[in-house]
Amino acid sequence: MGKDATARPGPGDVLAALLDLVFPAPCHTCGRPLDRQRRSALCGVCWDRLERVPPGGCARCGWSFPDPAGGRGAEHPLCQRCRESVDHFQLARAVLLYREAGVARDAILLCKHAGRRPLLRHLAALLAAEAPLHLALADWDGLVPVPLHWLRRWRRGFNQAEVLARAVGRKHALPIVSALVRVRRTPPQQGGAAARRQNVRGAFAVRTPATIAGRRLLLVDDVFTTGATANAAASALLASGAAEVGVLTLARVA
Repeated sequence: MGKDATARPGPGDVLAALLDLVFPAPCHTCGRPLDRQRRSALCGVCWDRLERVPPGGCARCGWSFPDPAGGRGAEHPLCQRCRESVDHFQLARAVLLYREAGVARDAILLCKHAGRRPLLRHLAALLAAEAPLHLALADWDGLVPVPLHWLRRWRRGFNQAEVLARAVGRKHALPIVSALVRVRRTPPQQGGAAARRQNVRGAFAVRTPATIAGRRLLLVDDVFTTGATANAAASALLASGAAEVGVLTLARVA
């Protein structure tokens, strides 16, 4: 199911295909000529090289245990990160591995910083197709895209988390709950876990608490790194009356 996940061609894909007839373009990851199996700026070979997160693993964050026997015998096995962390989300799941020199990293950065929205739509379709391998979407009442600050969203022209959430919502009949706002403009996340937590402390608020009261909500974002952003957003939702919060991201930092 995962390898064939793709979005329907949009106007950007059609325009790119026409331009390629006149000005042949290389794959933005490997430099090979783009082929008929391309997904926007990625050739078919690179698309197939996207690394998947294996289902199972840590009961909270989904991380695979280095030793297959690492979680054996425990009803809800936790990895070292989750044993040492206090998280506000019930669980976090991702479908792709995000690592240095990896295709997922290159693709996500192309979407965020080079405005490759057709590629983002393909990645969103992949997330929608493969998310059920990692969690039961029917257990959740709605999807909450992690918001950008309004100025960053204006400059970028879109919020990648919204694109991802809409694709999942359409495929699995889940409503988008746009109650969360970013009330403080924060620098891009960098550094260790403590620095990241400090960077997003107090960055989120809920503008319409009545829309989330008593609901089980799934936060949607592009990348899970240390969980700092997810925890800050989940904390704001829980403080405003959400029953439980989970996290679904396209990728997880390896």
